[in-house]
Amino acid sequence: MDVKTNTTSEMSKSQATVWFWTITLAFAGLWLLLPSLLHPAYKGDTVELQFIAKEWVWGTTKHPMLSAWMLEIANILTRRAFAAPFIVSALCTIAMLFSIWQLARNVLSEKFALIATFVMLPYLPFTLKSYLYNPNTALMTFWVLSTLTFYYAFQTNKKRWWIAAGLALGLGLHAKYPIVLLAFAVLCYSLWFPRFRQHWKETGPWITVLIAFVIFLPHLIWLYQTDFITIRYTKQAVSTRPILGGWADHVLCPIVFALGNLGLLLVSPILLLVPILGWRWKRRLLENNTERETLNYLLCCMCIPFLFFAVSMGMKGIARTTYGFPLWFFLGVYLLLQFQRLDNNFSFVRSAKWISFAVSVFVVVFIIGATIEPHVTGKPSHIHYPMHELGAACDQLWYDRFDVPCRYVTELGYLHGSFVAYTMKDRPSAHVHDTWSGVGPVPIGTWATDEDVNQKGGIILWGASEQPPDWVHQRFPKAEVLPEILELPYKTGAKIPPLRIGIAIVPPQ
Repeated sequence: MDVKTNTTSEMSKSQATVWFWTITLAFAGLWLLLPSLLHPAYKGDTVELQFIAKEWVWGTTKHPMLSAWMLEIANILTRRAFAAPFIVSALCTIAMLFSIWQLARNVLSEKFALIATFVMLPYLPFTLKSYLYNPNTALMTFWVLSTLTFYYAFQTNKKRWWIAAGLALGLGLHAKYPIVLLAFAVLCYSLWFPRFRQHWKETGPWITVLIAFVIFLPHLIWLYQTDFITIRYTKQAVSTRPILGGWADHVLCPIVFALGNLGLLLVSPILLLVPILGWRWKRRLLENNTERETLNYLLCCMCIPFLFFAVSMGMKGIARTTYGFPLWFFLGVYLLLQFQRLDNNFSFVRSAKWISFAVSVFVVVFIIGATIEPHVTGKPSHIHYPMHELGAACDQLWYDRFDVPCRYVTELGYLHGSFVAYTMKDRPSAHVHDTWSGVGPVPIGTWATDEDVNQKGGIILWGASEQPPDWVHQRFPKAEVLPEILELPYKTGAKIPPLRIGIAIVPPQ
């Protein structure tokens, strides 16, 4: 297990540990502070999780709910601090970087293990996507943890690692279902190589399967009780973005997906390794079976899910680069284990400077997007939404009329209702609908119905129009439509038309 590549001016384990934790904590802290200071509101996915989190459900029409549980724990511990989702994202970043580093230092020297880890810092999920806390954040975290624990389990065959792999995989299934592709890749790897195939004659892998199944069992029961609602929704609501239309998309979409992932990885780690390894790389001579097994393992974990995504996108006619995010976190380890410089002129400090420069570029891009972009485009983003002002206005409208808590907020859509459900004093439940899937308005949650709103009362929202949409009186016949349209300025200095919201109130019985 502990075979290292030979490098110049070796670094001790204690020195490497200090370097790792110093850089990792500084990096995670940076991407915690930036959105906390520069974003007045959350992105849509994050605020959607905020209203789901308080319900403590096993799933919604879209996903399992581990990401929401993690967020609600952070909300409780921080007393619903605005930075709560960014804190969870920062902790996920630390967990992923730690996992990459731990695997890397088993086959690389301490110095190159650090480079293999930190060369991934400019990777999009760690930078411009890190503040967008959503189910993908939890998926990527447990994907990386599962990759590490399975690696240790097969290399050592120790029960504690089989148990850890079962825990990581089981929790990952509560994040998002695609982690089964990683489990399938690991299964293919273990069955292909005779040494690892022998493990299936022992108890280790079966312990992993049993633990993962037991952890995921409550969600399976929930799926059965809801007639497999997430499966049906996913089957119907796959967002298509036709490129040419027709059968051409079945060929072109996998190509676009592959090129999108290549473009994503050019910045980190591929091009970033050029100043570290030089312009001309050469294949390393692998010194032992551990190095060969590690390369084969990482190749399986990257390529098998990639091929599945590419084929499925060809069948569905979609092209989403984000599906490839979880696949490449160990690419830096793979490349540094596979290649080396032609010369011996490696400098850790110079490498760190190049990585710092790449991260700085993303920091600048983030600041521009948060502060300058609305002045250029003339359009606000979700992060400029006046969520606290809207929540306060709804609080006043409700409590001027009633002395009981507001129980529900509803909307045909989810953006306005999500923000209000999170920011109102009593944190009402959101009874909102997904209107972006292409299958019509589908309730996101399973905890409320129109009848609940009609009985217990609530606030109804809609955007822009002066007159209430037809569905307001059709679904809520007792709704009192307020004559005024609420206007609130977006949280940006740009000259942008204000947010205009229509409001109706259903009185509690």
